[in-house]
Amino acid sequence: MARTFPKATDASSGTPTRSEDRGGECIAIIGGGPTGTYMLDALSRVDGVRTITVFESGPVPGPGLPFAEHLNDPHALANIAGLEIPPLVETLNDWARRQPPERLEAWGIAGKEGDERAFFPRIVLGAWLADAFAGIVAHSPIPIAVHAGCDVVDVVAMPGTSRVDWRTGNDRIHSAQFDRVIIATGYGATGSGADDARERTGQGCASAVKGRAHVRLGILGSSLSAIDAIVAIAMANGTFAHEETGPGLVYTPTRNWHATMMSRNGLLPEADFWLPVPLPPLLHLTDEAAARLVQRRDGDLDRMFALFAEELGVQDPGYAAKVGLDSATADDFAARYLRERLASDPWDYARRNLLETREWHRRRNTPAWRVAILKAHEVFASIVPKLSEADLARFQSGLKRVFTDNYAAVPDLSIARLLALRAAGAIDLVALGEDYRITPEGQREWRVSRDEWSARFDALIDARGQQAAPLDSFPFPTLRLQLCASALHHGRDWNGGLSPSPDLTVPGIDPAWHRVHLCALPFLLRDRPFIQGLVECAAMARDVAQAVDQSIRLRESDPSTLALLEMLDKTAVTLADGAVIALEIENYHTQAEGALLADDANRPPNQ
Repeated sequence: MARTFPKATDASSGTPTRSEDRGGECIAIIGGGPTGTYMLDALSRVDGVRTITVFESGPVPGPGLPFAEHLNDPHALANIAGLEIPPLVETLNDWARRQPPERLEAWGIAGKEGDERAFFPRIVLGAWLADAFAGIVAHSPIPIAVHAGCDVVDVVAMPGTSRVDWRTGNDRIHSAQFDRVIIATGYGATGSGADDARERTGQGCASAVKGRAHVRLGILGSSLSAIDAIVAIAMANGTFAHEETGPGLVYTPTRNWHATMMSRNGLLPEADFWLPVPLPPLLHLTDEAAARLVQRRDGDLDRMFALFAEELGVQDPGYAAKVGLDSATADDFAARYLRERLASDPWDYARRNLLETREWHRRRNTPAWRVAILKAHEVFASIVPKLSEADLARFQSGLKRVFTDNYAAVPDLSIARLLALRAAGAIDLVALGEDYRITPEGQREWRVSRDEWSARFDALIDARGQQAAPLDSFPFPTLRLQLCASALHHGRDWNGGLSPSPDLTVPGIDPAWHRVHLCALPFLLRDRPFIQGLVECAAMARDVAQAVDQSIRLRESDPSTLALLEMLDKTAVTLADGAVIALEIENYHTQAEGALLADDANRPPNQ
């Protein structure tokens, strides 16, 4: 079983404070979910980190909201297989092999625990994350303090230090200062955001039909989040069973209910397709080529699309001819990519696609264009933060849809369940388009309408997934004010969320920002649209750990200069004659860290 951590009840719980003269750094991680767990793992291996303190609002660190057992329906499947998940202490499948048979049976994965391509329920990943977190704490060479079941109420960034204020179960507020703070709050850190996130979980959705003889549900969304909601409702009000003959999976309701899925295009996600791991490298669309092309001005998106089209034409000439790639643009390729699905009945297409992808798995072969697009999204992810506002808006409405759709293929069992529900008459699917209206009717009813279509629902569930969050909804008031002031200084729209540097710090007007890493996913989605998922959690942890390591070594190599820089809280000084000298603190850090990397590259082995 996973180790559970006691709630912090008072300030004597062993929280390490900033290091001062003791050497090394004391680091706070706010959020003990998947992002915080990968962060803890990476930082526990960095020389020079003195102590780490983790603050987690939930009862058990590790799972967070996405994989928590008390929030997720047992049948909700994760859409990532074991071989794709970066390991923590051990791989997911190695961990599963060690679990007692009765536990595997209860999870429904008995006999599949060693299958690296199997999709496990979310709660299984949650149990693995909880065990991994406990294992990291138990074996870390660095002292780790864990505050579970507490709420961080504020973070204050200051030059050279940051203060964290948190509330424990007895409503007492405690404070401590740290050399560095990492915000890894995930989705719904505190307040209404957490409540909204919990309502979207499987168990929250299933409660919508309790105590009603008949219910008509509206589900906003048709991707995996919507499928999870519908499957949770279906499990609470009926049963799925496999038949040896006929359609295979069938659904029998025990209560009269019906759900309507509604999305902009009325499309269902495609079933997961077989892919080689790791993905093969692309020939032309590489990170190096992208870095040469992108000039941080209008037109970058067109130059990138030309390279993308060249790559796709080489990888799969047949597909290139099918979609007319030679005349395609960055703005219309999404329509060409979706043309066949938009022209088909979504349920007929889902049936064909399910059979097709199952055959690809059997043959261990997938059309080259799908694999190429999947790999291409990694390259595009690196340049999206560098796009101009005009190009970013074009990307969001065009190519992003292609990459997101191709990446977000769901477990084939999820599609099979939808088809079984459709055959039982329990669900349908509606395309809302861009112009639709949602209006309340009475105390508990809703009406959704567009054009000549309209429907009334007894309950309306928003399962559209996480949306980009604006800065003015950041959960910690003082840090929110500081972030908004920095955005105002740089002329950035608050609705754009965060636009951090590669090390997840915000280039700001205050050197304190070099010690605050912002890994709060909802606030990163505008400039980093593919940042969701365990792979990205691990990548952020690596980037932050590398930055911490470089900063510590920089301080040790030139402590007096760095100490002076970190005392400065202005971007310029004014001399007696009125001359203004800009302090390029950010450039100093960048150049100094670059020098350290170059020094590492030239250093002989074992030194």
